[in-house]
Amino acid sequence: MPNISTEVGNHLNVEVDLLKTIMDVSSTAIVLLNPQGQILYANPASEAVLAIKLKDILSRTYDAPQWKNTSLDGGPWREEDQPFNIVLKTKKPVTDIRHAIEDSFGVKKYLSINGSPVFDEVGELRSLVFLITDITENVLKQKALEDSEAKYRTITELSLSMVYDLDIQTGVNQWAGAIQEITGFTPEEYRAIGYEAWMVLIHPDDKEKAIQLFDEAMANKTKFSCVYRYRTKDGKYVYIEDNGIFLYDINGNAYRMFGAMINRTEQIEANLALKESESRLLMSLDAVKMGIWSWDIDQRNIYWSPQTYEIYGLDPDGPAITVERYLTLNDLDDLQKVSAEIQLLKDDPSRSGYKIQQRIFHADGLVHWVESRGNLIRDKDGKPVRLMGTLLDVTESKLAEEALRTSDERFRAFYQFSTEAFLIFDENSLRAKDSNFAFQNLFGYSSDDTKNLKIRSLLTPDSLQKIREKIADNSSDSIEILCKRKNGEVFPALVSIKRFKYNQTNSIAYSIFDLSPLKEVEELRQINSEIREKNKLIEKQKIELETAFENLKRTQEQLVQSEKLAALGQLIAGIAHEINNPIGAVKASNQNMMDWQKRYGIASQLFREAILSVPREEQVILKTILSNLDQPIEFYTGKEERLRKKRNKEILIQNGFKADDADEFAEAWVELGIGELEDKYIPLFRSHYLRVFLDYLALEIQFRRNTRSIQLAVDRVSKIMYALKNFSHFDSIGKKIKASIQETIETVLTIYQNQLKRGITLIKNYDDIPPIDCYPDDLLHVWTNLIYNSLQAMSFKGHLMITIKDCDTEVLVSLQDSGPGIDPGIRSKIFDPFFTTKPPGEGSGLGLDIVNKIIKRHGGRIDLSSKPGETIFSIYLPKG
Repeated sequence: MPNISTEVGNHLNVEVDLLKTIMDVSSTAIVLLNPQGQILYANPASEAVLAIKLKDILSRTYDAPQWKNTSLDGGPWREEDQPFNIVLKTKKPVTDIRHAIEDSFGVKKYLSINGSPVFDEVGELRSLVFLITDITENVLKQKALEDSEAKYRTITELSLSMVYDLDIQTGVNQWAGAIQEITGFTPEEYRAIGYEAWMVLIHPDDKEKAIQLFDEAMANKTKFSCVYRYRTKDGKYVYIEDNGIFLYDINGNAYRMFGAMINRTEQIEANLALKESESRLLMSLDAVKMGIWSWDIDQRNIYWSPQTYEIYGLDPDGPAITVERYLTLNDLDDLQKVSAEIQLLKDDPSRSGYKIQQRIFHADGLVHWVESRGNLIRDKDGKPVRLMGTLLDVTESKLAEEALRTSDERFRAFYQFSTEAFLIFDENSLRAKDSNFAFQNLFGYSSDDTKNLKIRSLLTPDSLQKIREKIADNSSDSIEILCKRKNGEVFPALVSIKRFKYNQTNSIAYSIFDLSPLKEVEELRQINSEIREKNKLIEKQKIELETAFENLKRTQEQLVQSEKLAALGQLIAGIAHEINNPIGAVKASNQNMMDWQKRYGIASQLFREAILSVPREEQVILKTILSNLDQPIEFYTGKEERLRKKRNKEILIQNGFKADDADEFAEAWVELGIGELEDKYIPLFRSHYLRVFLDYLALEIQFRRNTRSIQLAVDRVSKIMYALKNFSHFDSIGKKIKASIQETIETVLTIYQNQLKRGITLIKNYDDIPPIDCYPDDLLHVWTNLIYNSLQAMSFKGHLMITIKDCDTEVLVSLQDSGPGIDPGIRSKIFDPFFTTKPPGEGSGLGLDIVNKIIKRHGGRIDLSSKPGETIFSIYLPKG
């Protein structure tokens, strides 16, 4: 019969050996104290956790001044809060009591303490044991998270929050901030709303909860923060985040209520998800959950403590843990890392253990993170016999890292891609510390320039004085001032100012909204009004011209003796047609602008919302496109346009787009006139918001094309009137001015852009010639007549080459076309008034006559050479 006492003794020896090994390899400090507070024992991990040598630990008492104990926030650590005093007084365990100590180098460490009393055989308190865990990393991450959230709230309050000050006794409420943006009421309407009326606007389903939170905060004298649905002026509900505090009189009665309301409609789901994550984080901090385990290598037996089962979410009374079951509870990739660490321990006797973070499959169906530590036990021959260690749930730390990253990304996305310019200054040195992309784009500075900026370099003297007064008054109201760009240009802006902590220093944040677009809209309205007036004037002039034409017809009958005057009827029909065309263009463009105004507001709103929701890669592409819209819009000939569309469609199909989508997107891209569809733009076409972005870009380009069409039409009417003036009386009054020959020719080419697209190959050979003294308006008419004559001669299909050459004291401009040429029999007549080879109604016969007079007025000359397939007009202009 076996000796039971011997077996029990052996079992106890194993357990004692196991307990001693666990205490030696544990990453948690284990400290034993007597009732007088003297430290009797500390395990090896205590040195790392408490940051002092083991002998120094044993020489101290629990409350020795060398520890420099404080609360987590740096305040005094009261005796009634100390776990030693609590256990000594209550004779009961304590869990997760936190405080801070300071090592000899002045570095703070944050600790979590779990403790329990130890009684002797007669029930007297013999000693106290404490488990001390270093939570410095988690506390610092939490502080970083809170600091990130504080920065985010500070910036958003500049433009998105509505603050209030409620007199609880009278019910009178003072409002400020983004009142109309959030509620739809004007500030004047909303200032009449008191506490009772305010409560009426809270959604019925949320009102009871909101009131309860307010009442609890008032009773407990704490801050409050709640989210509820709030009815706006149009009857719709928005989600509001309401944060505030109460003020109390000497009797402890609340008499005022301060708060800030922020529209969180678009962010509510993300915030709710974050709250759930924070709730799980708080629950995980309930106690230090450290498990212990051992593995008999030869017998393949596994031992888990109850805490280890709890970490995996398993029942300790359930099926035993086998090697096979253990493998199914852990991530395969991480198991390979653990296996590699164990193999290193086996191969290298000098290694004492390992530490690794790995993923486990919790019983709740989720993946958890644990920190696993292992120590290899060898027999007297050095053979590995047992692996023992600890397991600590570090899911909290991983979640905190993710929350910090998400919060920082949210802050940076809002900060960098806000349409408002933000600039942060140090309050003491008044030097800039940070700026966002909107500021750099608005003021023309790079991010590297920010650190050298001072506020006075960004404002006019009067505006600087206004800013100083606003800061001195601690006013949060927005003010309209004048700002200066890097190039010295002054522009109007609306500025909001706020003091806040940024990177642990006192800072001032400026929110700057460019008012120039609003001024431009007002100017556009004025321009539209002026255009309508010009339309009326053109209509009036048209009627006057038609009357004059009738008079000319009657005069024609009296001048039948002159064959040249017989062509006057042709001039009448041609000019009437020429005037009607630009008038129609102005009307069409004006109607397009009205349609544009209706669509632009909605499209721009959708664009601003969408750009904050897409990855940074797509945001960078959009910023690049928007910054290039001020460049001249690229026009294509009909053939070029078809080739571009075909090439773009092929690129999109190669990148995995369906044929119908590729055809639609390729055509839209060509219509924008941006250029070749390069690889860097492809990520934009995979965006969920692609059609929103394309619609917005199309409207931006439509605006530029319509304003340009209106200007070109007005210029065309002006040129027609000029031609009539030259017909009746050639103006010889005026002075020459410096002007670029190249620019005058490019202006005319722009006017004939549509005609050039039909089938003309344009070749330009320009020398780099400085501006010369000339009459630029007259030269416009020279190029207009010669270029259009060439286009008509070629039936708008062929080659047109324009050359500008420096000839010492003269400038040579030659226009060569591939038309049929000019009959030698009529070359001597082409500069005569009223001579034309065009059919009736298409030409007046005055064009080349006017050209000849303008060239002579400049003191120049014009030569002609022509043969089938090559006609060249050569114009020589003096430089002086």
